[in-house]
Amino acid sequence: MVNSNIEAVLIVTGALTAGMLAQFVAPSWVLRHAFGEVPSGVAAITLARHWGLLLFCVGVLLVYSAFHPAVVLASVEKVGFVACVFGTSLRQRRMQAISAAADAFMVLIYVLYLLGL
Repeated sequence: MVNSNIEAVLIVTGALTAGMLAQFVAPSWVLRHAFGEVPSGVAAITLARHWGLLLFCVGVLLVYSAFHPAVVLASVEKVGFVACVFGTSLRQRRMQAISAAADAFMVLIYVLYLLGL
């Protein structure tokens, strides 16, 4: 079932992930609404922007992989995010837990696809 719908899954999950471009454009606003905190200092804002840009690129990679196999790399990033959230106190923040759970679900779908199920 996953194999027959993987293109649509990759396009939708890629578009959702690419939505983090908003953090590149407005890092303070996004982090205030997602984490309940605002980064302070040039380094923190720069890292927040970079993270937003990185997630945008992973989202684009997922959409690309709907037509060309590249889903493994995106899965690695998503597993890393899940570990960073659930392995720290960020798991107590609702938005982060929801985001990490969604990414974990996306990885499960990608793994099922890679296994041919």
